This record gives sequence, structure tokens and C-alpha cells, in this order.
Amino acid sequence: SRLVNRDRALERFPMLRHEGLRGAVEYHDGQFDDARMNVALVLTAAEHGATVLNYAVVEELIKLDGRVRGAVVRDDLAEAYAGQERYEVRADVVINATGPFVDAVRRLDDPDAPDILKTSSGIHVVLPGRFSPPDTGLLIPRTEDGRVLFLLPWLGHTLVGTTDNAAPVEADPQASSADVAYILRHVRHYFDLPVAENDVLSAWSGLRPLVQPEGLAAAQHGGSRAAAAGSTSRLSRDHTVLVSESGLVTITGGKWTTYRKMAEDAVEVAIAEGGLAPSGPSVTASLPLVGAAGYVAGGEEALAERYGLDPDVARHLHHAYGDRAPQVAALAQGGLGARLVEGLPYLEAEVRYAREVEFAQTSDDVLERRTRLAFLDRLAAETARGRVEELLERVP
Repeated sequence: SRLVNRDRALERFPMLRHEGLRGAVEYHDGQFDDARMNVALVLTAAEHGATVLNYAVVEELIKLDGRVRGAVVRDDLAEAYAGQERYEVRADVVINATGPFVDAVRRLDDPDAPDILKTSSGIHVVLPGRFSPPDTGLLIPRTEDGRVLFLLPWLGHTLVGTTDNAAPVEADPQASSADVAYILRHVRHYFDLPVAENDVLSAWSGLRPLVQPEGLAAAQHGGSRAAAAGSTSRLSRDHTVLVSESGLVTITGGKWTTYRKMAEDAVEVAIAEGGLAPSGPSVTASLPLVGAAGYVAGGEEALAERYGLDPDVARHLHHAYGDRAPQVAALAQGGLGARLVEGLPYLEAEVRYAREVEFAQTSDDVLERRTRLAFLDRLAAETARGRVEELLERVP
């Protein structure tokens, strides 16, 4: 990082207000697509022998001799596919890695378990790409009310955030109009941008699972364990592994940048708790995720030339699918090359690929959790929904 003067700051981010600006700190950072990352992790796990289920709701935990040894799982899509509605899944150790919902699962084990989390909401707003330079973001680390504000180029658009308010745990948190207005007001305060509500293409809320020390202390007092490294639990700066009296392993807190360390800590605790014998040493520290092994920076040009793709489509496929992009491009070349929405790079081929390879079951899966269309432009996603549903139903 380095300090830069006022002129350099305005050169890098011309949208900044000139009044009162004296300089900035310039530094390098990275970004990623969390939905695509999550899909890559799931596919990689499946390729290495994991059984993967979605739309599977844990309704109760199975106990044998007072120890958690599995779960009763409800298939939320059973009615649609005329399948069995509930299953018993058995395991030597159960790991509760359900993000903001860990306390609800802990109470399936012990109805009197105290909350160990406090959740806060992070609101994000998406604006057109003209509101930020294509390769530079800007962070205000402390606004006048002590919050963080950022504008970032993201998938051809501008991502703006964020709020940090206490929020209840709910399955589908929503961005309130007050939160959106708060963000837009601060954008106008710091940036020379005539932004209005009708510029907002999409807005959403996410829940941050934050470990509260008093809740953790109460859980330990009640019999759960959070011990030192090498014992049944690990505690780090921002994530915690907790083991209940009945052996339920809970991991909570943390963030994407430490996800592998979180998994390592949780699995080591599970091995100790269940007396398990690993078949070999962990390989995930050097294991490429699905799509990464043959990825070559700049490969979108070759992809465009080979499959006759528009540059923006080739760039999107290369970024989203890595070395699996040719599989999607081949589907496009075979008759599914139409865009889902004019002006955006998402193709009909991606719907077919999401269904056949990436476990997509619903139009929401495709529009929100395989592509990011609904997060980039909510109206565009609704325009595409009918065609997405047709493609999901069609048998090739």
C-alpha cells in the first residue's frame, strides 16, 4: 500500500467529491464470486466421494446411548418428484456448520442450549457499472457514524455496501427501504454521483454469524467444550468449534478467507470426538477446486475464437467456470447459445449445465446461486425466469 495525493486519488476514482479531499491510501485487494466458489467446493467434494444433498432439511437429530449419531432429513422437493419425504442419515460424528442457523440446530440436540451467536445484517446495493471505474474500488473505512462504506466494480456493475445492524435470524432476510436509503445517502455524501433510487438494480441482505463471548461462556458452563488446540475444540480469532455433551460438533463464526482453516479445525475435532481413523493425510491444502486445474488467465480469447462467442460472454464463462467453460460453450454451440436477457452475458446453456452438473433444481437456484443474474438485476432475472423454468423442465 502507499499514500497518494489528491490528484492521484481523483485520477484513480474520479467519482470522489473534490471538497475536503487531501489524499488516499492505494492498495491491492481481490474479489471473488461467492456463489460460484460454493458450487466449486460442492462439486470438488462430490468428485472425491462426498454425498451431496440440497433441499434437505434437518428436522431432528438421532441419538444412540446419549450420543448424536445422525439426523432425520426432510426432502423439500419430495412432493414435486413423488419421492420419499424423510430419510434417516447415520454418522459416527455430526458437524453443525449451518452459519447463522447453528443455534437452531444446537437446540435440536439440547432444547436449553444458549445462543452463542449474534447476527448482524449486511445490506448491499447494485448500481450500473458507470458508478465505478472498471478496475478500481473505493473504501471509506469509517463514515461519520462509524461504519464502513465501499463502492466496488463487480461483474460489470457497481456493488455498494454495507450496513452493520443487529438482525434476527431468518431464512430469507430482506434489504429494507431504510437500509437502501442509508447507503444511497452516504454515496451522495462522499461521492460526486447523482444517484437515485431508480438507479438501484438489486439489493439484498446477508447475515453475519458473530460469536458472542457471553454466549460461548454460557454454553461451556452448560457442558459444551471449547478447549485448547489438540483437544476437542479450537478457538481462533474469528471462528469457534464447540462440542456438546452428546458429541455434536458445531463450527461457527469465520469468513470466506478462512474457510479451509475452519474446515480443518472442525474435521480434526470430529476425528478426535469420534475416534475416527483417516485413510490418509489431508490433501486439500494443494487440491485445485473444480474448474481451477486447467485455468489459464486470459483464456477467454481462445474460448471466444473456438466457439464463436461474443467477448463479454467468453469473459463471463471463463471467469465463472474456469476450465469447465468449454463444456458450457459446447452446449451453447449445440443450440443453447441465446442470451437469457439481452445485454447480459448469461446463456441458456448455463441453465442446462446447472441442472445436469451443478445440482440446480429451481429457477431460483439458477438465477441466484449458479449465475448471479438476480443479484445484478432483479428485473432482468424476472424477465428470464419463464425461459429458465422451461429449460429446467425440458428433457434433452
